[in-house]
Amino acid sequence: MKKKPNDRPIFSRLTHGAIALLLPLLGASLLITLFALASPLHLYAQEEIGAYTVQSGDTLAEIAERFGVSLEQLIVLNQIEDRDLIAVGQVLLIPAADSALRALPTKSVLAKPGDTLIDVARRYTQEPQQLTALNHLSMTARLFPGQPIAVPLDANIDEPLHFGAIDQIVAPNQLVQGRTGQVTIESRRPVSIVATWNGLPLTFLPATPPADDVAENPQTVVTLLPVPALIAPAAYTLTLGYTTTNGIFVRQDRQIQVVEGPYDSQEIILPDEKGGLLAPEIVEEELARMTAVWSIVTPQWWWTAPFTRPIGTEYATTSPFGTRRSYNGGPYSSYHAGQDFGAPEGVPILAPAAGRVALAAPLQVRGNAVLLDHGGGVFTGYWHMSEIFVAEGQEVNAGDVLGLVGTTGLSTGAHLHWELRIYGIAVDPLQFLAEPLVAQ
Repeated sequence: MKKKPNDRPIFSRLTHGAIALLLPLLGASLLITLFALASPLHLYAQEEIGAYTVQSGDTLAEIAERFGVSLEQLIVLNQIEDRDLIAVGQVLLIPAADSALRALPTKSVLAKPGDTLIDVARRYTQEPQQLTALNHLSMTARLFPGQPIAVPLDANIDEPLHFGAIDQIVAPNQLVQGRTGQVTIESRRPVSIVATWNGLPLTFLPATPPADDVAENPQTVVTLLPVPALIAPAAYTLTLGYTTTNGIFVRQDRQIQVVEGPYDSQEIILPDEKGGLLAPEIVEEELARMTAVWSIVTPQWWWTAPFTRPIGTEYATTSPFGTRRSYNGGPYSSYHAGQDFGAPEGVPILAPAAGRVALAAPLQVRGNAVLLDHGGGVFTGYWHMSEIFVAEGQEVNAGDVLGLVGTTGLSTGAHLHWELRIYGIAVDPLQFLAEPLVAQ
């Protein structure tokens, strides 16, 4: 009895949709073996097979070129009848080892309790087949909480922009090491936000004075997200929550990707008379004193205008924030926590914004130092001064003279070291000159 035209063996008649379903369940090599048993396909070894999910704008020719294979190989391997008809989301088998992983830059995110790859794909608005190829897991495999999952580098979390009494959440998807982000929340009524950023407690403060009729006007609160300069690039969790009127605590977690910053390295040679200032007991004792001050969060913003430079524009940067540092030939185990401006001794140092003097004292490592509290956990510091003109508790405005440039403390020459800390974390102060943040 003759076979009818459509009586080909079943595995030679699989649709692209069937391939997408069978690939994560059977594995690439088994699926190709089944194809090969029933059709004249070339039999590839398991390590020679990858998978790729068609994206918007792709053509077969472009995909073949991207993976370094011939167009004919793609057509035969995937049994494509019309090379001009491929669909977004279609899974193509690629005759190249781990080709999907090499072609697509990825980042790691963490699985939540009860997650499958389908849940992760939905949360990051990705095709489930894409994640199965990247992670070599089936769509329905149960993931353990905290399990790292590879997703495309440009994948953004698709969490709701509101929940409960919160009408809108504006937060970044990505931040750079040593930089500062901002979170803004609008709610229908005043709510006390409980928030953490990678475990760091955050304080939300009103962006503007609340309206008289708080029941009918949205309440807008903001906070800052400082990123440590040495934190490893990865996805970190921002947790937001509040207690409802009936006493139930509700929360939402959002993943924010931290990427590497553009920082150089620098070797510093200290004269013999200052080398002793690197003694751990001296450094740690002074740091503990500073930490006790800059960890305070004043529940208001003191400044209402953009920050200005603390020194004249004619004085250029001599050592930027974030530079990895080695002292006297030692390891590059620290970084520059501020911005250095080269200036001769005696040049005035100005307050960049309104605030209160939280510290004004001679220190061993930082020399003559002034620390300003700008509210909301934001502090700026001025080290190595030759003279101090302000006193602790004094209120200052932008442009007020704090003191004069010097070279006291751990310094190899006259300069201003300008530092900015948020919740005690040092971040790039120049960002506050260039971008509108919080009260600006």
